[in-house]
Amino acid sequence: TTQTTTTTTTNTGFEKGDFLVREEQGNRVYFDFFEEAFNYIANKGYARMHREEEKEWIELMNIIHDSVKGGMKYNTGTLLMVLSRPITVLPPGEAASVKKSSSRGRGTSKERVNP
Repeated sequence: TTQTTTTTTTNTGFEKGDFLVREEQGNRVYFDFFEEAFNYIANKGYARMHREEEKEWIELMNIIHDSVKGGMKYNTGTLLMVLSRPITVLPPGEAASVKKSSSRGRGTSKERVNP
């Protein structure tokens, strides 16, 4: 069993909604108000990264976007915040037994990921 983190970002500057939350696995959720976006991700267990870590992450994303010749194909918006949450990664055999037990309604409150 190992401990790792997953990240989500909050961006602004889109037509569908003023704020966009990008979650793991490419899920995108739009909100009209920042408070709605923040509450949505906070309720999923995410917390804002430490300032230095968040700053490094934002700088890296800006470098990546700037490296695309001719600019990004899609509107990336302006990155406002980077949040993360810890997750537990189980070995493949152990993850399979968790899936079986959770399908019987006896799952755990921790998110389980099979790498």
